[in-house]
Amino acid sequence: MNHNLGDYALGVGVKNLLRRYLPVELIADTNLQGQVFDEYFIDNVVNNKYDLLVIGGGGIIHGAHWPNGWFWLIKERLIERIKIPFVVYGAGYNYFECEQGIPEIGKQHLLQTIKHSAFFSLRNDESVTRFSKQLSVDVKEVPDPGFHINMDRSYECDESEPFVLIQLANDKPEHRFGNSEAQSLFVNEMRIVIEKLVKSYKVILAPHVYDDIELSEKVTQGIANTEVWPFSDYAFDHIEDCLGFYQKAKFVLAMRGHGQIVPIAFDTPVIALENHPKHGGLMRKLDLYDYSLAINSEQFSEQLWQKVSMLEENYDEYVRKLRSINDTLGDWSRHSMEELHRAVAAKA
Repeated sequence: MNHNLGDYALGVGVKNLLRRYLPVELIADTNLQGQVFDEYFIDNVVNNKYDLLVIGGGGIIHGAHWPNGWFWLIKERLIERIKIPFVVYGAGYNYFECEQGIPEIGKQHLLQTIKHSAFFSLRNDESVTRFSKQLSVDVKEVPDPGFHINMDRSYECDESEPFVLIQLANDKPEHRFGNSEAQSLFVNEMRIVIEKLVKSYKVILAPHVYDDIELSEKVTQGIANTEVWPFSDYAFDHIEDCLGFYQKAKFVLAMRGHGQIVPIAFDTPVIALENHPKHGGLMRKLDLYDYSLAINSEQFSEQLWQKVSMLEENYDEYVRKLRSINDTLGDWSRHSMEELHRAVAAKA
């Protein structure tokens, strides 16, 4: 978990799966990007107090500048010091196309992680394809845990009028947009779409990290019937207070992976605003690519409005398809968790 609402949401999904399919009595969590797994922590906390260590999901295979080439802060030689079974579940390969990919230290660290783990899997956004181009090793694919945020749970939303949720991403803008001119063009194009949307819907902007707020405010400035949701009210221990918006929205326009995944989990139609390979990858995997558009597309606002119109015209069909997709993902995750359970039992 880190300071991203989407990662907190998928954390809810991980816990739901563990409680449903494993004999779990207690779940504790820590921030993978903040907790150093040194000798003391491994010996006195991990090995001494718990029976299973679960790493993931989320886009944790990222960060060439990190000590180990991805987000797990453990020295390679200490991985085998972990005596309880550990698994990596539904991790994402999160490098942008313009980045160099996994550095050599990261490749070696990941190979040792795979070797010592009871179960290692990547999420269903073509992460396996991108990962396999870096490391010649077979890894399992599982549905992103975020698809199961509503397993044995319910959420509330007090909005009474029909609304559209728009989730924009503004961290790492040099990777998402390329340059400031492209970002400014995107803002102008989004404003054109929002001005059309507000004729039929209230439009709510849904920042997932602090950096998203500025971009959300730019695209709505001066446009009536819009608002930016109160990020600080939901970040980060109150994540469940905002998930109902994704459930109740008429549809969602999303720049982040979990801006796509969370509404799909609720059978809420989504249009992916592609700015990373995972966005189109997920929509291809789910056979929803007709509802995906790269943010640097020519005549972006015109193309996006065409997709909005297509979504509205085929709304009931889209919802039915999402219900079928979620049934399939539920069965897939059940089989994956049963396999994980067997693998953990064999390691115990």
